Amino acid sequence: MMKGFLKPESRDNIPAQILKELPSWSIYVSAENLHTILPTSYPIHGFFFYPFLDNNGNIIRLFIIDDLKQSQGTTGLKEKDVDVVNNIIRIKDSREGLLDSRKMECIDGEVVVTVNEKLKDFRDREFNLLNAQISMVLYICSQINDIKEKNQFKRSEKHKKHVHTHHELPAQNIREWDVGIRMGQAIRQYRQAEPTGKERTTIGSKRPHIRRGHWHTYWTGSKKPELAHERKPRLIWLPPVPVNLEDVNKLPVVITPIDK
Repeated sequence: MMKGFLKPESRDNIPAQILKELPSWSIYVSAENLHTILPTSYPIHGFFFYPFLDNNGNIIRLFIIDDLKQSQGTTGLKEKDVDVVNNIIRIKDSREGLLDSRKMECIDGEVVVTVNEKLKDFRDREFNLLNAQISMVLYICSQINDIKEKNQFKRSEKHKKHVHTHHELPAQNIREWDVGIRMGQAIRQYRQAEPTGKERTTIGSKRPHIRRGHWHTYWTGSKKPELAHERKPRLIWLPPVPVNLEDVNKLPVVITPIDK
């Protein structure tokens, strides 16, 4: 299911307010197979994510801690952050700072070119990972109907009170959620039918797919012609959504076991 939403519309003005829909102030997202879907700088088991708020409840920075797999000498945890300016997530600004600590100076011009190319490739891969992680977190914030707690999902009232404080208390226990199970089943059902021509589409209709997260402009105000001058555009972030897929709520839950 990751392939459907790991490449949202490239835009650098995502409102940080969306992240207040997180089910908890800090989450861990499992991403064992992420490096097989898109090129990243290193494979990870998953990542921790939490927004940092000021005393007024405004999100001022995002923190991501990568849980590294043992590969080519990398292991353990690696922290990085994403800038938030005026309540807007600044992903591109964060990209420029990904390698600030890795600058090198060489005398040989050819070596400089080689190093710069390697650094650019590494930075691009790190940005792929960062962009994918933000997309996954936005999906969790937006698709709350396709999130199911192992016991019973219920938004924590305690979290609502705590999310706007400067300091957070350690979690008393770990809560686990299954994410995107029914939607993932809908996508698999379509992909299995596609090679045999069983998909139920007609000429002129779009085939089932996941529309990437994107911005959409809504016009607010009266639709009366005489009041048309009073209508105003409103830009709203739309999360990844299924198009022409069966009702995901009616599909059976399918959980694929993962070898540890």
